[in-house]
Amino acid sequence: MTSDQLAPLDLAFWNIESAEHPMHLGALGVFAAHSPTAGVHAADLLAARAAAVPGLRMRIRDVWRPRAPSFPTAFGGAVREPTPDFDPLDHVRLHAPTTDFHAVAGGLMERPLERERPPWEAHVLPGDDGTSFAVLFKFHHALADGLRALTLAAAVLDPTDMPAPRPRPAEP
Repeated sequence: MTSDQLAPLDLAFWNIESAEHPMHLGALGVFAAHSPTAGVHAADLLAARAAAVPGLRMRIRDVWRPRAPSFPTAFGGAVREPTPDFDPLDHVRLHAPTTDFHAVAGGLMERPLERERPPWEAHVLPGDDGTSFAVLFKFHHALADGLRALTLAAAVLDPTDMPAPRPRPAEP
């Protein structure tokens, strides 16, 4: 995957972020667990699969554009570029078992993403009863908008066959 310059809207998301106004988005999925160790297995599997998804290796680096004769001052921008020393274990985190996935996810969403590495995280939250676990995917909006974030998350999850749509009732 090659470097590409951030679009103006993505650059705005990257630059207007603050502790009070984080610019990331998240998705929480809750899954049935086949065993009490399913959360550990899910974290290992997510890390292994994340290593093979090129879009998850992309970091964002601020750059200065050189002066042009027609524009006497330099101006800034940012690029998405591959991280040479990418380690998915820096991004996939296994948490202690919990009874409240939503409360833990809410707390995790309040924290900013680290800007020095690819700006995404996957948090695996085992249920304390061993019958379920949750995965919170968190992406900076400059890395991925809503649809791209879902595409990246889907790349590390198992594919599923969706049920066939039911026929619509006839119009009256």
